Amino acid sequence: MSQIRMKAILALAAISAVALPIAALASTSRVEGMALQGDYIKDETGIYTYTNEVANVGNFIYGEMGNWQGATATPNDRAVGAVLGNLWDGRYGAWGIHMRETTPQLGQGDKTSSPSPTMFNSPVGNDPNTNGWQSFDLQWGKKFGTKSLGLHMNRSFGKVEGDNGALGNLSIFKADWGSAGDPNLLRNIFGFGGGFGWEMGTNTNAELSVLWESRTYQVRDTLGADLFKDDGPTTWSIAARAFWQWQPNVMVVPVFKYTKYDLSDKTPAQSFDNSVTAWQAGAAGNWTLGSNDLFVLGLTFAQNKLDQARDVFGLGFGNGTVTETFTPEIFAALETHINPWLTLRFGADKGAWHTVKFEDKDTPQNLRYENSPFFMTLGAGVKLGTLQLDAVLNDHIAQNGLYFISGSANTPLASKVTATYAF
Repeated sequence: MSQIRMKAILALAAISAVALPIAALASTSRVEGMALQGDYIKDETGIYTYTNEVANVGNFIYGEMGNWQGATATPNDRAVGAVLGNLWDGRYGAWGIHMRETTPQLGQGDKTSSPSPTMFNSPVGNDPNTNGWQSFDLQWGKKFGTKSLGLHMNRSFGKVEGDNGALGNLSIFKADWGSAGDPNLLRNIFGFGGGFGWEMGTNTNAELSVLWESRTYQVRDTLGADLFKDDGPTTWSIAARAFWQWQPNVMVVPVFKYTKYDLSDKTPAQSFDNSVTAWQAGAAGNWTLGSNDLFVLGLTFAQNKLDQARDVFGLGFGNGTVTETFTPEIFAALETHINPWLTLRFGADKGAWHTVKFEDKDTPQNLRYENSPFFMTLGAGVKLGTLQLDAVLNDHIAQNGLYFISGSANTPLASKVTATYAF
C-alpha cells in the first residue's frame, strides 16, 4: 500500500476519532441500508406512512444527498426537510415540511423506497408515478395523552402549453408518446392523509393511517381537443401496524397494508381500465442485542397485481394482467454500533415462494414462472458532532474497499447518503 493511501486512512481515522457521540438518528438511508421496509421497525421515516408519528419524533432537519449517478453526473432524488416540534412551545403541535427534487413513492420519503415488497423487474409493487415536480409536502401532528394524531398534504404539478408548433418534437405531449413514456404515469398529484396512534395496553401501541391522492393528466391537440385524459384519479392506501413489547429485549411488529393506484384513462372514442393493487400482511421481531444493537427477522405474505386494458408500461401486450405473489417473503437485518461514532448495517430479503404470472387476455397467452430472488444491501452511519450521516454503501465495497485503497473510480463509498441534525 502506498504512503499516500496509508496517510489518507490515518487522516480519516483521526477525524472520526474526535467526533462527539450523539443519540442515534434515523433516515431513509438507514432503512434502505438494511434492505427493510420501514413499516417493520421503529424509525423516524415512519412519518411518511403513519402520519401520527410526526408528533413523536422530536425536532430534526435532514438532507437527502441523493443517489450516485456516476463520477460526472449530479446525484438525483435529493431533498431537504425538517420536523419541528418546538414551535410555539409545542402548543399547536409538531410541523413537518419536505422539499424534494423528485416526487417520492406513496407513503415513502424518497423514490428509492417501495411501499410494497417487490423483486420482479416490472411495474407491480412500485408506485407507478414518475412526476418529479413536487411543489410542497406538509405535515402536522399532535399528542393527546396516550394518543397521537397526524395530518398530511402534498402537491406535485407540471403543465406545458404551446401553439403554432411550439411543442416541437416533445413526443410526450402527443398521441404517439414515442420514447418519452406514457403521460398516464406523469399525473399531477394533490393528496391528503391522516394517521392515528393509540395505546392498546401497557405493552402495545397501534397505528392506523390512510393516504388519499387525486392523480390527473390531460393531453390535448393544438385545437384544444382531448387526445388522452385520466378516467379515474383516485389513488389510496390504508396501513395499520402495532408495536408489542413481547419481552424486555424483543418487540413484535405486525403490519397490514393495502394500496390501489387507478391508472384508467380514455380517449374521445373509448376508455381503458388500468390499475395496480398491492396488499401485504406480515410481522417482524425486533431484538435488542447487547446495549443498543438491533436484529430484525420477519416475513410477509404479499401480492402485487397489474390489471390493464392498454399497455401503459410497455410490457408487450394490452388487455391482461401481471400478478406477483410472495408466500412469503423473508427478511433479516443487523445494525451494530462498532463504537460511539460508527454504526454498520446489512440486511437481505428473499422471496421464499415467489411467483409471477402474465396473462394476455386477447391472445390468450399465459406465462408463469417461480423463483426465489435474493436482495441484499450494506449500510453505515457516522456521527460527526451533532450531525448524523447515514449511507447505503456500494455493493462492492467489502471486496474492493475505498477509492484510495483500491484505486477504482467505479467504486464509490456510497450509492446514497442522508444527513440528519437533531436538536
